[in-house]
Amino acid sequence: MASLSIFNSESDEDCWVIQINDMVSESHFSLLKRIPVCIFHVPKSLICGKPEAFAPQFVAIGPYTHFRPELYPMERFKIFAAKAVLDHFQKHELKQVVQEFHDTATFIRASYHKYLDLKDQTLLYTVAIDSLFLLNFFHNYLNEKLSGSFMRGLGDQIQLRGLTLTKDAIVRDILMVENQIPIYSLLKILRFESSEPPHSVQEYLGSMLLSFCQQHSPLKITNSPTCSEAVSKHYHLLDLMYHLVVSNAVKSETPIPDPSEEGIAAVQKSSNSEAIQISFKKVKGVLTWTLGSLKKLKDVNIPLGKPLKQQLDRVIKVSSQLDILSSNPNGSEEEGEEEEEKKDEEAPMIVNIPCVRELDSVGVRFQPLEGGNMAIEFDENKGIFYLPVVKLDVNSEVIMRNLVAYEALTQPDFLIFTRYTELMKGIVDTVEDVKLLVKAGIIGSSSTLSVEETEELFNGMSKSIAPTKTQKLDETIKKVKKYYDYKRKTNLLRASTDYVYRSWKFFTLLSTFILLALTAIDTVCSAYDCQGYFKTK
Repeated sequence: MASLSIFNSESDEDCWVIQINDMVSESHFSLLKRIPVCIFHVPKSLICGKPEAFAPQFVAIGPYTHFRPELYPMERFKIFAAKAVLDHFQKHELKQVVQEFHDTATFIRASYHKYLDLKDQTLLYTVAIDSLFLLNFFHNYLNEKLSGSFMRGLGDQIQLRGLTLTKDAIVRDILMVENQIPIYSLLKILRFESSEPPHSVQEYLGSMLLSFCQQHSPLKITNSPTCSEAVSKHYHLLDLMYHLVVSNAVKSETPIPDPSEEGIAAVQKSSNSEAIQISFKKVKGVLTWTLGSLKKLKDVNIPLGKPLKQQLDRVIKVSSQLDILSSNPNGSEEEGEEEEEKKDEEAPMIVNIPCVRELDSVGVRFQPLEGGNMAIEFDENKGIFYLPVVKLDVNSEVIMRNLVAYEALTQPDFLIFTRYTELMKGIVDTVEDVKLLVKAGIIGSSSTLSVEETEELFNGMSKSIAPTKTQKLDETIKKVKKYYDYKRKTNLLRASTDYVYRSWKFFTLLSTFILLALTAIDTVCSAYDCQGYFKTK
């Protein structure tokens, strides 16, 4: 069997030799060291859950996908869109734009992780056509206050046999990991075509990109960079979207404990425990005496009926448990916490957390975040779980999956967004959980997915492919679990306390009856040989 190769002909091999020589030359090599790889080929390990979410279905952008046969029929309409932009500026033709890119071929190649089996001229035409197409698509997102006359009058969306091209399909495709081109290429074309000052062109492009991200981001963006920073500090559209979504995440991952809050929590926990102990002490004397009397009654060799013995055993068991609780209501809780911590250390990739309904049942409230999207917090004193507002539509799943994949490829040691999706997968089990999050405002009112579709979206998200280092978020998850376990046990203890306290008259009556019974038995057995009479033959 012939060996697999990236080459299809001798000309491909000649092209490869030329590219390698260019790359190792002093001038190009120094340039390559300054240009980070930012556009990746997605490995199978990341796409196995849902491959169609990573493969463009409608339009190809960039050299990875530009020549895929199933997408090439759209090339004609991309060219129409590119021509519309060129006609709008009325300055240059496509070949002039490509010539402007002539000295940037090495820069463009360096941005791609996968080897590009294309000649420089083919690569530059690809980037030029796709950049012009994107500018045509993005112009509708330009801020009207900022735009002035810039790109005004550019035609509406392209018509395909009388039907407007599906906007949502284009949005999904241009936010896929492999379907990216450098923002630099868009900026270079606009500077070449427009007569506006360079800094104004950068502002215009940044406005379009930010507006696009804000409209289609699955998470509500609470703060964003300037238009100029959106262009100068980000490699491509998906990179911009990712950093908008995880804004303030790095700062939130360096927790600084507040001693005063810890003290308040400790005092509250201590006061709750003291209240439970005081309630138990009110009936502890009766419980202890009743338990001792019941055990003595059971030890007496009297042929009690089997049903009576079974009931007596149950009463002794319940009384024993209540007596233990009255002595140490917090002991079992501490042991349980230690076991949970051991489990968490053994399985760091799994988010083990109660669902929304369970958290709601112990009084946890959900509130939208005011700060950065990933600054997820839990207030132990107030029982408030702060989560980012998520806005879901038909594009959200594809966007979120590609953000997870991009994070895994660029930030493998800091999977904060991945951990967030796992958290949401952990707390959303049923449609009831979704309804509670909608009611709390965590799932935005502008979301267009049904509760059933939302539940399927979160439960369909993949798990991490490696342990994460999201200390702050993992600590928050532990706090939520600890709070839930404590509240659940506290509620159980309180219910048990209320039951015992309401039933103290019954226990007093039971104790009196047992005392009289034991006294009668003792009197009878002092006059007669009870042990010989009841001895089993």
